Amino acid sequence: MRDLLFSVPWYLPTILGIVGLSLFVSGNRRQKPQIRTAGVAVIGLANLWAVVSYLVKTPKEICESQTRQYVRAVVDRDWPTFDRLMEPDVRFTDGTDWQIAGRDTWAGDVKAGAEQIGLKSASISSMDLAETSGAIIATITVYSTQEATLERPIESEWTLEWRQSGGRWLLHELRPVQVTGASLDQVRGMLRKR
Repeated sequence: MRDLLFSVPWYLPTILGIVGLSLFVSGNRRQKPQIRTAGVAVIGLANLWAVVSYLVKTPKEICESQTRQYVRAVVDRDWPTFDRLMEPDVRFTDGTDWQIAGRDTWAGDVKAGAEQIGLKSASISSMDLAETSGAIIATITVYSTQEATLERPIESEWTLEWRQSGGRWLLHELRPVQVTGASLDQVRGMLRKR
């Protein structure tokens, strides 16, 4: 229900506004003040819906924006932003017992990894957001170029779990789903073992 009110596609208020305009014109032509007033009310409702949807950010919209910021921060080597988006006890795991735990450890490994492969660019080509109890799960597909692959694009898929902490949405867990041309063992090999 929250997404329908606050994260509405632009075309729904537009359609509602067109219906209101039609009612207004129809009521005006037929000299029916009730229909004309209903048309004005529907136009007002459509405008209010559009403004509220634009101004109020849902948790999904916040996490979508922060996921894009997180990827951009790695590419730009913007480490203050990178750190700000994560919980202190963030963890990187592949679904086994292996993991990298803690913001400082994870940030150090990402910095070293980005330099090691010569990361040039990364862009999110698709993102799917799901809301569970207490978490937003973002599954993203990323195309990246790096010197290690002679700048040939590599496709990878990741799952980021965002949780609310201290009134903010912060990254709680990051999991690789697949990296084209590399196994999860190879991904682990590029990072320090825990």
